[in-house]
Amino acid sequence: MFFGVDGFDVHYGLSTPNLLEARVNRVMVEVAKRTVAVCDSSKFGHRSLSLIVTTSALQEVITDRGAPKSDLSVLKQARIEVTLV
Repeated sequence: MFFGVDGFDVHYGLSTPNLLEARVNRVMVEVAKRTVAVCDSSKFGHRSLSLIVTTSALQEVITDRGAPKSDLSVLKQARIEVTLV
């Protein structure tokens, strides 16, 4: 499953301002074999109203080279694949 997010705090998780969207995305993550978050660097360090899932639910993150190096390091230490485009 590939999905975009409004907020991505590596210590909190992935979030959106839409409660219904968060619930639907959470269920999709639960049934997916592989979960990939796709977000640009502006989403990092932000929390939105509704938590979708914690960072540990991810297998991969695709983002741009502007993502904070400290956040990328946390993801790599958690064995989450990081693809920079």
